Amino acid sequence: MMAMIAMLLMAALFLGPLGWRVWLDRRLAQAERIAAEIRAGVNRRLHGESMLGVQVAPRYPWSSGRVVLSVPSGYEWLITAAWPGLLPRVPAGYDLVVKLGDASAPRVLAEPTPRELRRAA
Repeated sequence: MMAMIAMLLMAALFLGPLGWRVWLDRRLAQAERIAAEIRAGVNRRLHGESMLGVQVAPRYPWSSGRVVLSVPSGYEWLITAAWPGLLPRVPAGYDLVVKLGDASAPRVLAEPTPRELRRAA
């Protein structure tokens, strides 16, 4: 009887952390899928890569998930331009946080106007 209890205790010591890590890895993989979907929507809306950063913290039973958007100072217009492609992709149970850049850095006041490129040759 004592040998069975010792064996069960050893199995719990091995399988407990292993199960915890599997559960945690699934949560992190889900957060990465959400981040990839949001980045794809933002890239589609802005017609390519931009200075808009997307980070997703996973959702746990004791806390809500978090989607963090960050831009450098002066590029706040990127969030405004990407908003329609971004908001429908944030799932329920996730908080949306907007993190702006350093206010003391030089600012770009408005979206740059597109210029026509000169012919090279």
